[in-house]
Amino acid sequence: MKNDPNQNDFCDAMLGGLLAGIVATLACFVYDIFYRMTTGYGPSEFINVSSIIFIVNLILLLLGIFYFAFRYFFKKGDLLFSLLMGLLTAFSVWKAFKFHRFTDTLLSREFSQLLGGTLLIIGLCAMAIPLVLKNKKISGFFI
Repeated sequence: MKNDPNQNDFCDAMLGGLLAGIVATLACFVYDIFYRMTTGYGPSEFINVSSIIFIVNLILLLLGIFYFAFRYFFKKGDLLFSLLMGLLTAFSVWKAFKFHRFTDTLLSREFSQLLGGTLLIIGLCAMAIPLVLKNKKISGFFI
């Protein structure tokens, strides 16, 4: 769609972030259902259907906009964005496993594992935004 004068790099980055958000949302749903079925983890005040749908999509849409800014302001913006997302993902998952939400150690550990897995999925999808936009088959099909 590069021949379309109404579509520019900003739109591509936003749509790439939105596509990554949709993929991440579906992957987070699968992970959430599988994790809750295998462990029997029940509390859903923080990680639930509403938060997965809205927060994951909003985060990745904003990361698509940040990706555009990285490409605009830095010479190697694609690489820098992926590297920063990888470091941010590793740090977030590390902090999630140190987080204690409940006084019960089993519930706290299960929550940390659910949160860590969800953050890992979001981070991997964020790191894939540049790859999606560089791949002509994927970007031509969706964007």
